[in-house]
Amino acid sequence: MKKSDDSHIDFPVHDYFQGVIDGLTDDLKIVDREYRVVYVNQTAARKLFKKPEQVLGQRCYEVFNHFDKPCPFCTTQKTFETGETLHTEFGYTDTEGDPYFFLLTTYPLRDGKGEIPFVVEITRDVTQEKRLEQELIKSRTLKAIGQFAAELAHEVRNPLNAISFQMALLKKIKETCPDTACVGQITEVTEIVNEEIARLTKITQDFLTFTRQESLNTDPTDLKEIVTSAVELLRGDLEKSGITVVLEMGETPHMAMVDRDRFRQVLVNLFRNAMDAFREGGKITVSLSSEAGGRVALTVSDDGPGIPKSLAEKVFDPFFSGKARGTGLGLSIVKNIVETHGGTISLEPSDVGATFKITLPGITQ
Repeated sequence: MKKSDDSHIDFPVHDYFQGVIDGLTDDLKIVDREYRVVYVNQTAARKLFKKPEQVLGQRCYEVFNHFDKPCPFCTTQKTFETGETLHTEFGYTDTEGDPYFFLLTTYPLRDGKGEIPFVVEITRDVTQEKRLEQELIKSRTLKAIGQFAAELAHEVRNPLNAISFQMALLKKIKETCPDTACVGQITEVTEIVNEEIARLTKITQDFLTFTRQESLNTDPTDLKEIVTSAVELLRGDLEKSGITVVLEMGETPHMAMVDRDRFRQVLVNLFRNAMDAFREGGKITVSLSSEAGGRVALTVSDDGPGIPKSLAEKVFDPFFSGKARGTGLGLSIVKNIVETHGGTISLEPSDVGATFKITLPGITQ
């Protein structure tokens, strides 16, 4: 680049602009009216594992999307007809079920006569932006649901307390009732009502727990202590259901900063989730191990019917439940508590049994 006598700077426009275009992260190609590629940048060609010259002359819908006719979402033809710059979004789902989203922009290149011999197609991957947008919508929705749930729980609790009081009075009346048939009817009614009270109480408690934004009261804790505490808490239900719990935790302490009460709730929810999956009997295995980066892994596995891969991504969603009378909040609560501790939780899908893996930042003694 040099400066001439008339102060004009000689700038190698083509060379530098070519570098700019090839440096774009978006796919850029120029096509003629027959959809033949007359120009393609390095980014687009690289995704085909080809050099740009290997793509030139081929129809764009054949070489890029393997279609035998123009893509249904493409606006190139309309840009040729109207001369408008157009934008359209399209997407696809890969073999693993993961969605991807793209923004296609088409704009005309006019010649000296004002005709449009070519159209520029720019394709941008907007998958990440879409996912962030969906997360934002989900966050706002959950906030609104949380406000509603808190009000609902408050309103439901009062009549529940009144019902419980009246049921206690009814029980006393039953004890003095001389008629055997009368006693039997009262007993049947009280059992049904008590079951429904327990169910409503659990629903309101789940709603309150899900919407609660409490700060954690953490202490250095050996996770083995919390596992043992959760098993003891449910021992009666486990024995009644014929379920065996196997602990594979070793002798070495696995320390982490956790809120003991909140994290015990995580384990109780996972145990109950496994218990609900069994028709009769079964085995739950809990294991602890150390991972790279100083993290601690806690795994809860069962040998129940398993969770299909199609549902694996949904089990942590609020209000999603595979049980007819479930609230769909149990695993959402688990996920919230784990993530509040700086941890992660994942489900390993399988047709036989389910395995939930939790990782937490570990601490050294």
